[in-house]
This record gives sequence, C-alpha cells and structure tokens, in this order.
Amino acid sequence: MALLLVLAPPLAAQKNFNQSEKMTVEKFKRARMHYDKGVDCLKKGKPAKALKEAELSMEIFADYSDAYLLLAMIHFQEGKYDAGLAEIEKAKGTFGGIREFYAASYQDYINRLREQREFTANRLADAGLSLILMREAEIRLAEIDAKLRDLKPTLDLDVPAEYHFVHGNILFKLKRFAGAQELYLAALQADPRYANAYANLIGIFLMSGDKASALKYLQQAEGKGVKMNEKLKEAVLQRQ
Repeated sequence: MALLLVLAPPLAAQKNFNQSEKMTVEKFKRARMHYDKGVDCLKKGKPAKALKEAELSMEIFADYSDAYLLLAMIHFQEGKYDAGLAEIEKAKGTFGGIREFYAASYQDYINRLREQREFTANRLADAGLSLILMREAEIRLAEIDAKLRDLKPTLDLDVPAEYHFVHGNILFKLKRFAGAQELYLAALQADPRYANAYANLIGIFLMSGDKASALKYLQQAEGKGVKMNEKLKEAVLQRQ
C-alpha cells in the first residue's frame, strides 16, 4: 500500500509571481519535464529520443539552458566534442534567463521533500500501523533523509555544478586538461559532494604526476563523506 504524500503549494504561488511570470513558470515546468525525459532516454542509450525531447523542451521555452545542456550531453555521448562544447557554452550563456525559475523549482523540491518527511514520520508514530506498513514507512523515511542530505547548494552560484562538470568532460576529451581541471573545481565549488567531479579531478592529477594534489582531493572527498571508487583510491595511495 503506497504512502500518501502531501504536496507543496504550486511553484507560482510560492514565489508570488505576476500573471506573466506565472505563465513563464508553467512553460519552465513543462520544458523541464521534457528535459528529464531526455536525460532518462540518454541514460538508456537512446540519443535520438533524447534529442527529440531537447527539441520539444526548446519549442516550449526558447533558449532553455537545460535543453542546451542535454544537447551537450548527447553530442558528448556521440563523440562530437566540438558540437558539445558549443552547446554547453550556450547553456551557460542562457542560464541567467531561467535562474529565478530554477531556484524556485529547486526550493519547491526541497519543500516537497520536507513535507513528505513530516508525513512519513507521523505515519511511523501511528500505533495502529501494521509491521509491513511500518517497514515501508521506515524505508521511505531513510530515502527522504538521504535526498535531504545530498541537496546541492547551487542556488547562489552562476550555474549549477552539472554544467561545469559536463563542460569539463568535453574539454578533457578535447585534451584541454587545464581547462577541464578548472571546471571540475568549479563543479566542486557549486556542489562540494560531487563524487564524479572529484574522481575526474583526481584522475587529471594522477595523469599529470601530481600525486600530492590527487591525495589532497581524495582526502577532501572522504572528509565530506563522499564515497570514492576503491580502484581510484588504491591508485592514489600506491603513488604516494
């Protein structure tokens, strides 16, 4: 039996947007849905479907930066790194136009998680709850707590960590390693617990022979509770 969830107020209501802005918010939300579908398609190895979702996203919301981000990821997966570089630069260049809606959407997500947690915790306090439902509630509560712990502090920064990470990956493939290193550091500034950014940054240091920096960022990652790949960790420690 699924737990009922208490939903947060609509995004537009939370931000007190005017009527014109409310319409833009709705466009943003619809465009975001296509972006999410596109990312899912790309993870499943369906770049053509991901491309279609990116196009649909931009039909709804012109110059939608996340759609450019998705295009960059598609080109990266297909090995078209110069094309991917052009798209990620567009993503960063247009992010300012959606920052307010991005921040509001993120806050909406946080509010939903907190309300879901409160509901689930109250559910657990119900003395009449069966053992099966109690176990379901405990699992759900653990899942919500994990998501709340992993919230990314991106809202006060120019662009989200993922933009920098994708940009760094593209520059790495173009053998522009110094630029890639700077972008992985920017990703970590945006999200200090970004495991993949740590891994790629450490990989660059190992490749360049900078074993001290590799160890420094491995220790920094573990100090923040980031779980690192054991083989990468072993490679760093063996070089000390």
